[in-house]
Amino acid sequence: MRLPRFLLAGILLYVALFALTALFTTPVGAIAAVLFWPLWYAIATVNAAVGVFAAGYKVSEEATVMLPVFGIPALIAGFGWFASAQWWNDGPLVHSGRTAIVLGAGVVLWLAIRVLSGLLTPKPGGTAAIVFMPLWLLFCVGNLVVGVVVAGYSVGEEIPILLLNFAVPAAVSVVALRF
Repeated sequence: MRLPRFLLAGILLYVALFALTALFTTPVGAIAAVLFWPLWYAIATVNAAVGVFAAGYKVSEEATVMLPVFGIPALIAGFGWFASAQWWNDGPLVHSGRTAIVLGAGVVLWLAIRVLSGLLTPKPGGTAAIVFMPLWLLFCVGNLVVGVVVAGYSVGEEIPILLLNFAVPAAVSVVALRF
């Protein structure tokens, strides 16, 4: 059944966005939700189109399924916004232990992309790696720029962090190709 896997992918994607947002700015929950909602709506719409045009489902059937596919992860994102505002003073902004959060968020993001590619493409492992690696490299370079410009580190200090932050989640995506 596709619905539980879509829900899992949506929740994983939101968790990754929330964690990555917590590295850079507040209000964490608000920014993560505002980034997540249109992205997840586009993915849910593609799923509905695939269901109608490729799988031959009726539009009414796909419309019924689209409500939970979009709605449940969207509600979780809304709860993340509420929780962040109420309990963490628009945080939790991460000030220490950032590398562990980046690595964890990278693996969770890869997993979300892998689950989605398994639902939408015929070769999920390769597709996930092809989508994830450039996206993750872009994030890691952005993290380097923030480290240099905002935190005042030198490029030489940030390059090893960039390599570590990129290598671990990228290695997970490559190793997963074998399974």
